Amino acid sequence: MNPVILIPAFNPPKLFPHLLKTVESVTDFPILIVDDGSMPPIKHVSHTILRNEKNMGKGNALLTGLNHALNAGYTHAVTLDADAQHDPVFIKEFLRIKPETALVYGKREFHKDMPIHRRFSNKLTSLLISLISRKSVLDSQCGYRRYHLEKTLKHHYKEQGFQFETEVLLNLAMEGEKFAPIPITTLYQNESSSINNILDTFKFIRLIIRSCFMKMGVKC
Repeated sequence: MNPVILIPAFNPPKLFPHLLKTVESVTDFPILIVDDGSMPPIKHVSHTILRNEKNMGKGNALLTGLNHALNAGYTHAVTLDADAQHDPVFIKEFLRIKPETALVYGKREFHKDMPIHRRFSNKLTSLLISLISRKSVLDSQCGYRRYHLEKTLKHHYKEQGFQFETEVLLNLAMEGEKFAPIPITTLYQNESSSINNILDTFKFIRLIIRSCFMKMGVKC
């Protein structure tokens, strides 16, 4: 296994430099940052930075980073969100899972600190994906993951925003690939979120409907 740590970032909070230092303290693996149109641009860090001049969406940033990692010779990518909600201490747990596992995802505890609309959306999409794929998916929206790069990138993706991570799950599940959940803790820092509750919920529903049609052999 030859992994890289991938962090998509759009106007990251003040805790971002601390997050990078924490990642550096728990692993020697290289860090790849995808700056998705932040203003001002992310600078002054000793890691590889890819930049979108304008904000393209989390899915676009992740896909940019994953493709770059594969082309650079990495086999896996561990992804963390830039808002310091994911504790880097769990990186070692993600890397202990068998390398052939297509996707390792963080499984959060949905306690009262998590905004209620986020809890509802996550439980609903996790349930729908589990029904469609006939696989138990416990947390469909957690951004703390380990991707098998070749297995992930052999698929075509349409989603550019937060729904990309759900689309990955659906594509891999329909191929019969294996998933593995890792229990993690999540810290909410009261930072503003880029998620649009109404629009992004609609996009999640649209993705689920499209996946249902695709499973029946209807292209859409």
